Amino acid sequence: MELRHDIILPKVDQRQETPRLIGSRFTAAIGVVLTGYVAGLTLRSAFWQSPHHFHWLLPLGALLSARATLAVNVTFYALLLFLCVVSPLVLKGKERVLVAGWASAAILGPIQGIVSASLAAVIQDVKAVSMTAAFFAAVAILLEGPASGDAPPEGTIPE
Repeated sequence: MELRHDIILPKVDQRQETPRLIGSRFTAAIGVVLTGYVAGLTLRSAFWQSPHHFHWLLPLGALLSARATLAVNVTFYALLLFLCVVSPLVLKGKERVLVAGWASAAILGPIQGIVSASLAAVIQDVKAVSMTAAFFAAVAILLEGPASGDAPPEGTIPE
């Protein structure tokens, strides 16, 4: 004797809630201002090159010994590197471009001070291009609205 069970699966919405970095127009405006400022600085450095000197990410030389400053900076840089790799993977769309632009500038900045002058100039150009792309992504997010396209409008229930 064979038993047959009919299982009716409920309709499941396949959209998953993606993490949002920018959730309002105010944070989008802050992102445009900060990204524009840093993009302007990197573009200025790319076109009017001055000798680049190595600087720690966290200049704690006056507070800590040289080894402790090295340990804090290496730890901070490792955490920054981890966040720069993971953040663009969980975001999508223009937010991914924004974070990737900031991440490349953050990762390449400390490296720029320990390489040759010709390679430092190339790194500066890459930083300028990535921050310019991040700035355009931030402006696009501000103009479109931070939550457009990914979530249903407030007060509605997805079908």
